[in-house]
Amino acid sequence: MSIPTVIIEDEEKSVLVIKNLTQQFAMELELTGTAGSVGQSVELIERQSPQLIFLDVQIADGSGFDVLRKFADRSFEVIFITAHNQYAVEAFRFAATDYLLKPIGIPEFIEAVKRACTRIREKSGHQRIDVLLDNFLQQGRQDRKICIPTSGGHEFIDLKDIVWCGSEGCYTIFHLANNSKVISSRNLGSYAELLCANNFYRIHHTTIINLSFIKSCVKGKSPYVVMTNGAKLEISQRRKNDFLDYFMRT
Repeated sequence: MSIPTVIIEDEEKSVLVIKNLTQQFAMELELTGTAGSVGQSVELIERQSPQLIFLDVQIADGSGFDVLRKFADRSFEVIFITAHNQYAVEAFRFAATDYLLKPIGIPEFIEAVKRACTRIREKSGHQRIDVLLDNFLQQGRQDRKICIPTSGGHEFIDLKDIVWCGSEGCYTIFHLANNSKVISSRNLGSYAELLCANNFYRIHHTTIINLSFIKSCVKGKSPYVVMTNGAKLEISQRRKNDFLDYFMRT
């Protein structure tokens, strides 16, 4: 069964690249149209009712987000296309949405399409777009949500509610301000870069903490932090000097 697909992109070269990649590596996709402006894009989506959209972040008269906001019912999957944009990429990663950086690589294209097709078959993932749009408006703040893949699907957690997270083998346990826990099916390293750029600090190879929830810091041969929920978390010897210097400055 073919998947109706449209391309929202105002650069003709990029449109051709996506078409060629689709013809060679994603024959399950049926390209039914292209558009390069907000108005044309909205009209195309309403007319074609695609299941998948390749959506450029920046188009002629606005952004891909402007297009998405025109639809209350976003019953389609989206693969975003973007030149490198720090805030856009971070927003995609928080919401666990697929994106492709220009120039588009073949392996990345194949994997993004594979994941999108899986979500289409399972009819899952539409909430991610809502989270993405909210997060994009909250750049650099802890008012955003993060998508956590679990054994039962996905949970969307407010970043400001995470007290700390710890490694448990190949899993990550998120400890929340309401004393509940969420177990992620991904390892701690998957979250390190994303969290540590947003008021978190990796104090141990098994532990990342939210700096907003530190109650006290105990120095000495075996330093540790005490979190507001009472957790006492060891600071590794390798990281203690950098962390203590950072902690004293803040």
